[in-house]
Amino acid sequence: MTSAPFDPEEFWEDLLAFIEDGRVLPVVGPELLTVESGGTQTFLYRVVAERLLNKYGMSAASLPDGAVLRDSHELNDAVCVLAAAGRRIRDLYRPINDILQKLIAEEQAVLTPLRELASIRHFDLFASTTPDHLLVQTLDAVRFGGMRQTDEIEYAPKLPTDRRRDMPEMPSSKYTAVFYLFGKADVSPFYAIHDEDVLEFAYTMQAGNAPEHMFSELRSRNLLFLGCGFSDWLSRFFLRLSNSERLFSDQRTKKEFFAGDRGMADVNFTVFLERFSQDSRSYDMDARAFVAELHRRWVMRNPDEAAPAPAAAQPGESAATSSSGTIFVSYSSEDLGAAKQLVAELEEIGGDVAWFDKSALKPGDRWDERLKSAVQRCSLFLPLLSGNTERRTEGYFRLEWSEAADRARKIQGRKFIFPTVIDPDYAGAMQAYGLVPEAFKAFQFAHAPAGRLSDALKSELRDQLRSLRRGKAQ
Repeated sequence: MTSAPFDPEEFWEDLLAFIEDGRVLPVVGPELLTVESGGTQTFLYRVVAERLLNKYGMSAASLPDGAVLRDSHELNDAVCVLAAAGRRIRDLYRPINDILQKLIAEEQAVLTPLRELASIRHFDLFASTTPDHLLVQTLDAVRFGGMRQTDEIEYAPKLPTDRRRDMPEMPSSKYTAVFYLFGKADVSPFYAIHDEDVLEFAYTMQAGNAPEHMFSELRSRNLLFLGCGFSDWLSRFFLRLSNSERLFSDQRTKKEFFAGDRGMADVNFTVFLERFSQDSRSYDMDARAFVAELHRRWVMRNPDEAAPAPAAAQPGESAATSSSGTIFVSYSSEDLGAAKQLVAELEEIGGDVAWFDKSALKPGDRWDERLKSAVQRCSLFLPLLSGNTERRTEGYFRLEWSEAADRARKIQGRKFIFPTVIDPDYAGAMQAYGLVPEAFKAFQFAHAPAGRLSDALKSELRDQLRSLRRGKAQ
């Protein structure tokens, strides 16, 4: 079988067209991550591996029995050396996490490739093959003014229930998420540090244990592999895992794009792609240089989209409040925990949430205007009613309630205010919460104990969101 000659311009046109159509999911690997140390740039995970060896009295320069730290496999090789020397592998997860977090905090991470990826607004979902939080941190900085907005979806075979998450079935327009394919660094063994870990993650993922919605996106979108440095066997397995059809099937409707010279050095894998996966494309260029070129070409094609990163949000202001949100959550500062729970559940059903962390607000007219403006821009208003709101006769939430009541009088033909009781006892709510504007009493009170949406409220809000989106589309 003879392959068509490689045309670099056709490669770029193909990739950029899919990106602009919102159909590409970048898979980000360790070759994009370097640290500035001693005036030189070094791959982050090589430094982690070297420091791990140093911790136990070994040196990367003098490993026993001819062992070496291979490119893209440094951490695995260091773990194997220590295991051969008698260290229990299960005892290495916490030290590796400690070294990684300390290294990121102390050394100057070179994040230019991640910033360039984050600025390409057509990317909304990312997958990471490394356990660090650098990609999430960069996305928050570039897209959300440093506020914590990027969703983190971890995967590990035995991940605790309270850490299991999936992306919403109906994500909002601003939704951004990173999927940790091989776990997130932790003091416990919930992330991969060696090849057998990676094998177990891949095996259990194909067995159906991965987050359903995120895994569905992974299998339906075109994938852009950036400096992943997979072993030949893992590259082939992951390629098949991320496809619903066999690789040589004429029914395949997606493509894969590979970049990163260290990962593509395996001639056997390149030949495999040419023979059995002709919808896969590889580009022989350093992963960081590839991202720089991708960003340059994307900016040339999308000059209006290449706006500078937003200014950092003011203290206490969520990034969502810098533009018109769909839902405004109003609450007493004593109910912050319930409010956060409610916001998380609203995001799960696809709500854009505009809200303020009132624990950080300081008195001043500037905040009054910000709060009023946010209430005037939102589409749905959820005041949280509780024993705390009944006990307080003053507070920013009362300003919000008053503003919402005034606005409600000008809205006809649709629901706007959803008074929501967050106390456990819902009986007699209309009478129990007397210190609310009269306008609120015209609406049926809903229930979300401790911020957890009742089925009825969840269904009603989902219907309202769909109705609002249909209206905007017309």
